[in-house]
Amino acid sequence: MTTTTLPACWQKFHNALHAGIDRIILFGPAGTGKTFAGLSFGNTAGGSFRLACTEDMTNSEVSGSFMPDAKGGFSWVSGSALKAWNGDGTLGGRLVVDEIDKAGGDVFATLLNFLDSPESASWEHPETGRIYTPRSGFSAVMTTNIENMAELPVALADRFPVRIRISEPHPQALLKLSDDLRGMAVRMSDAGKQRISLRAFYAFDKLRSTLSIEESAEIVFGERASSVLEAMKVDALR
Repeated sequence: MTTTTLPACWQKFHNALHAGIDRIILFGPAGTGKTFAGLSFGNTAGGSFRLACTEDMTNSEVSGSFMPDAKGGFSWVSGSALKAWNGDGTLGGRLVVDEIDKAGGDVFATLLNFLDSPESASWEHPETGRIYTPRSGFSAVMTTNIENMAELPVALADRFPVRIRISEPHPQALLKLSDDLRGMAVRMSDAGKQRISLRAFYAFDKLRSTLSIEESAEIVFGERASSVLEAMKVDALR
């Protein structure tokens, strides 16, 4: 897939990565492949690590914590952010943070530290006292369904000056769908209250391989099943 065939929103993302931008927000409707792209595209030689933020998450998921080990004691297990800083031991990795706005106050503060500029970011291990800093090559992609970027906390917005609204699925993500569903998946990805996520089309595509198309549509789309099937018939005539 060449970048010349990409929709405008995804072209911007690839251009930013190619230019060496290491802090990017992907925002817009859910189910367009933002997390997949953050984990997969650009220079991820150091590895990709994901954090899905919730109000109940703790700093152990970000920096790490002591966990029971096979010897009956406790060993340190690094969290996703620290793993991304370390990457493969030579090159920093990619940290993808989903819905950071949903993280609680303490976790949010810790994430801000890990997402700070390389010159300012550091973290001290609670046992060894070792000071960690992000390895060269560390990058971060934040994904959110927030539409108004003015709603982002100032400190967070300052760390992510490049923000790209993703309005349709990435072509590589669409390749996982059967041909007859790809056009509809693009049209419905940013259709406001009528939108249908890419995940729903994936589920429908898989179900109809073993069930009737009508039953599959009913299971996935519910009361909208008939309209989806009609749209498929129209697409087939084009």
